[in-house]
Amino acid sequence: MEVLVYALLLSALLTAPPTENPECVKYFHSACSEALGKWLPLFVRSNDFWDAATHVSRRDGFVYLGYRPRSDDFLGFQGPRDGTFFVYGNAGPPKGNVVYDYAHHIAFYKQGCCSWTDVVAAYSPPPPKRVVNRDLTALHTVRGIHLGMSPQQVQRVYGQARFTRVPGYPNVYVLAYTTWPPSKTVTIVHMPCGQFENFFFKHGRLIMIQLGNGC
Repeated sequence: MEVLVYALLLSALLTAPPTENPECVKYFHSACSEALGKWLPLFVRSNDFWDAATHVSRRDGFVYLGYRPRSDDFLGFQGPRDGTFFVYGNAGPPKGNVVYDYAHHIAFYKQGCCSWTDVVAAYSPPPPKRVVNRDLTALHTVRGIHLGMSPQQVQRVYGQARFTRVPGYPNVYVLAYTTWPPSKTVTIVHMPCGQFENFFFKHGRLIMIQLGNGC
């Protein structure tokens, strides 16, 4: 019996949701969710492939529910404003909005803090808490990229890029692009604002679009 009780307690500890950050709860109340922050589909920081990225001159952004940014200056910053508001962590903290297509298992969210913003669309298992449900089958970028495309289809739009394996994720590869010059030629002090456009593939299928913006 003691062994069974121990096993049940261990199982509960392993599956227990992360404890909410007290400072987050103090200011953002029920929007705080460490579990949601941990669930957000993301492989790497948007600038992790900086030196492997192909330089492009055009930014991109999402067309969500038929709406696209009014100006190219806003490309890449537009997420699901009608989504569930979330906050997690204590540094900043990161915050944003998320929607999920429960029928087709697609997540779409925007998160940011300080000088960076990520907008991501990805195939994903359901979130740990209920969020706004939207049909995301028509979600695509202004330049015409959508989930499910092949690497060749993306390169026909964006141009040739190095097909790079994503460390720590078997069978996941990325085509990385950026409007920034290579990081080795740029100092932090004089860094302009720019965008990273990362497209992640598994078994020849686009499973995540990550538009990372920052200064």
